[in-house]
Amino acid sequence: MSTFYVLPPRPLLGARFADYLQTLLPGLDWSPNGWPDLVEMLSAAASRHSDVYVVYREDLPEGEEPGRALADGFGAETGDEVIEVCAAPEPGGMSARRWHIR
Repeated sequence: MSTFYVLPPRPLLGARFADYLQTLLPGLDWSPNGWPDLVEMLSAAASRHSDVYVVYREDLPEGEEPGRALADGFGAETGDEVIEVCAAPEPGGMSARRWHIR
């Protein structure tokens, strides 16, 4: 069984990650030009776990059901877990929804 993390679009995730890092390491430059590196670092760290795949929202076809898109484009199979992470309404917030490919 694999786990697919469907993350927000890269620019949004980079901004949220930079905001979080600002609280840990204030005074460092977390400007937008470094956000792609932050996102790739996060993706690489998650992908080090076996059977974990990171997919960004903008890589899924618009209007297609996520389970079908993951199966068709990323090899997801019946029973695989999907964790969809979305931006929450409050500043910096995120929410997650877990489900399985059927």
